[in-house]
Amino acid sequence: MVRRTTKTRRQFIKFFATTSIGLSLGSSDPAEASPRKYGKLHDTTKCIGCKRCVSACKRWNKLKIDRDEELTDRETDLTGKSWVVVNLTRDKRNREDLHYQHWTCQHCIKPACAGVCPVKAIKKLPEGPVVIDEKKCIGCRYCYQACPYKVPRFDFEKRVTRKCTMCHDRIPRVKPACVTACPVGALDFGVKQEILTKARKRTEEVGGYLLGEHEAGGTDFLTILTTTPEDLGLVVAPKKVVNRDLDKLRITSYGFSGASLLTGLMYMYSRTEEEETEETEEKE
Repeated sequence: MVRRTTKTRRQFIKFFATTSIGLSLGSSDPAEASPRKYGKLHDTTKCIGCKRCVSACKRWNKLKIDRDEELTDRETDLTGKSWVVVNLTRDKRNREDLHYQHWTCQHCIKPACAGVCPVKAIKKLPEGPVVIDEKKCIGCRYCYQACPYKVPRFDFEKRVTRKCTMCHDRIPRVKPACVTACPVGALDFGVKQEILTKARKRTEEVGGYLLGEHEAGGTDFLTILTTTPEDLGLVVAPKKVVNRDLDKLRITSYGFSGASLLTGLMYMYSRTEEEETEETEEKE
C-alpha cells in the first residue's frame, strides 16, 4: 500500500515537471507568431503640398477623385469619400511659418470609436490600423461623436461610416498607398518602434512638436509639427486615453434622451389633436 502511494506520487511529480517544461517551451511560439505593429509618420517640414497622397488614397480605395480639390490650397475637410486631406497650416505666432499637413485617421492605440460602436463594427488590428467593417456598420455615427479628432465620416450614398484604413489590405507586403506616392519622403511607414524613434529624433532636430506620441493615449500615426497644435489651430486632443465606457454611456444616453423626448412630444401632440377633435364633435 505504501509502495503504491509512493509510486503514484512519483508519477505525479514526473508528469507535473514534464508538463511545466512543455508549457514553458510552448509559450514562446505565440510570441514569435504575433504580428508586428506598424506606424505611419508625416513630417510637415518636408511636405510640399502636392497632394499625391490624396489621389493615391482615392485610387487604391476606389473613391471619387476631385481634381479641383487637388489643385487648390483652400482648406478641405474629411468626408465619407475623402479619407485624406492636405491643408496649409499657419503658426499663429509667426504668420510667415507655413506648412502643409497630411490629415487623416490617427489610428489611436486605444480607439474610443471602437469602444462606443454598438455593433462592434470597428476594431483595432494587432498590426496597428483601426478599421470599420462596413457590412456591420449601421450608420449610427456614435464613432464620430466619440472620436477626439472627429475623423469617421458618414457616406450618405453607401449609408455607412468610412475612414482611412491605413491600407491594412496591403500591409506589410506593400506600404500604404499615400506613403508610396509621396515624392519627397514626407511620409514614412514601418515598424512602430522604429518609426517612433525616427520621429523623436527628427522632432528634436527641427525643434518642433510630435503629435500623436501622447494624444488620446498615443496613436499609430505620428506627425512632426513645427510648433504645438494650439499654435497651428489644430484639434487639441486630451493626452489621456478617452474613457470609452463613459463615452458610450454619454453618447447612447443622448440618443435615448432624444428618442424619449421625441416620443413624448409626439404623444402630447396626438393627445392635443384628440382633445380638439372631441371639442369639435361636442359643439356640433
